[in-house]
Amino acid sequence: MQNARKKMFIPAVFAAAITIGSLAGCSGTGDASTSTPSASESSASASLPSSFPKSDVPLIDGDILVARGDKDNGWSVTVQPEGKTGFADAKSKLEQAGYTLSGTASDSKATYINDKYTVGVGTPGVSVTYTVTAN
Repeated sequence: MQNARKKMFIPAVFAAAITIGSLAGCSGTGDASTSTPSASESSASASLPSSFPKSDVPLIDGDILVARGDKDNGWSVTVQPEGKTGFADAKSKLEQAGYTLSGTASDSKATYINDKYTVGVGTPGVSVTYTVTAN
């Protein structure tokens, strides 16, 4: 019985070694054109759509994780802030830019408005998501 276990164990170890070796080969440092970016590299590479109203809608400092949309349909932008006060900072920046609170705000959602845009701000935790539509 011991011999049967040893005979099964050796092929299993060999298969595991091949699998691990092939996975290690995938994580090599190939050139940028063939390597897949990590999550942190991907998040830092997102950029705002060219039509996003950068001068009218202030965003918090941080890495843009997702940025989509256009003038006709509105924009959605998610930012990973540099600190832990991203939601409070987002509300403060909008107020400083002349936006007023529309309705009531909660600990995780608020809507601001000015004569050009309506900006919904929300946070599921640390990141902050902006939903921007033209008025």
